[in-house]
Formats: sequence, structure tokens, C-alpha cells
Amino acid sequence: MKRTNNYLTRFTLTLSVVAGLLASNTEARSESAEFPGGFKLGSSLEEAQRHATSRGWELVRLSPELLGQWEVEGNTGAEVGLFVCDDTVTSVHQYKPGDLDEFARIVTELRIARRQMEPNIQVVTFASGATQISNVDVRFEELGGHKVNVQLSSTAGRLGISTNYFMGGGCPKP
Repeated sequence: MKRTNNYLTRFTLTLSVVAGLLASNTEARSESAEFPGGFKLGSSLEEAQRHATSRGWELVRLSPELLGQWEVEGNTGAEVGLFVCDDTVTSVHQYKPGDLDEFARIVTELRIARRQMEPNIQVVTFASGATQISNVDVRFEELGGHKVNVQLSSTAGRLGISTNYFMGGGCPKP
């Protein structure tokens, strides 16, 4: 437990120092986000299917019980998925293996693109049976019509990074 706390403390300090250095040396700018797989928030399911097909991928419904959740099958370089509400892509997410350096790079780039916006950061560690799970969640508020969450997770020592871009508001319940 002490080792985890030291690691998280070092991570928080490292992230703060890197973000501060980049902020002082880089002009803040607003960039259009590039979403995982090149999908676009606000596009229709048909447009997303055409985009996937054009890249040699296929959109597959995750489960009949989860009507709005789709996954991208094909060589995307990461696990990519979509959430579709009322025929509109409202969320694009991906998961891939990654380390602290990659996580810090992603968060720093998002911070700069979002005009130095300070994210909300939450650190959680818990056990699920004999498996230790730790997460560092970084949440950016809405800018340019969408929000983004980035998570560094460690499950039994295996690191991964999830990013989720989503439109504000929610999907009405059927």
C-alpha cells in the first residue's frame, strides 16, 4: 500500500511539473479533437458504418441487451468502441496498453488543446478478490461540444489507457 501511495504521489508531481513546463513554453490553442479511429461525434450510425467500412473495419453491436454499444472489429491499433443514441454517435472510446509516460503525454496535450483547462483528477485503488486495481481518472469539462475522460489503469500490474470522448447530456431512456 505504501509503495502504491509513493507511486501515485510521484505520478501526480510528475504530471504537474510536465504540464507546468509545457504550459509555460507553448502557446495555448484550441484544436479540433481527433477521435479514436477517426470517428466523429454527432455523426449518424450509417456514417460511422461507412467510415469503418472505408478503413476495412466492421461495426458490431456489443450485445442485443446493450442496444447503443458498438465495437470496431479490425486492425485499429486499439480496442475502439462507439455509443449510439437515437442514431447519433454520442461517444467514441478506446483502450490500449500504455504506461505513465504515454498517459502524461495524452493529458498534457488535452490540457494544451483545451486552453490550459485544469482537469478533475481522481485516484482510486481497491482490491477485487486477490486482484489489486488502481485507476487515475482525468476528466476535462465540456469544450467545443464534448467532454473527455482519460484513465490510466493498473489491474494486477498490467497498465492500460482508456480515453472516452463524449457529447454533453445523456441518452433518454427508452
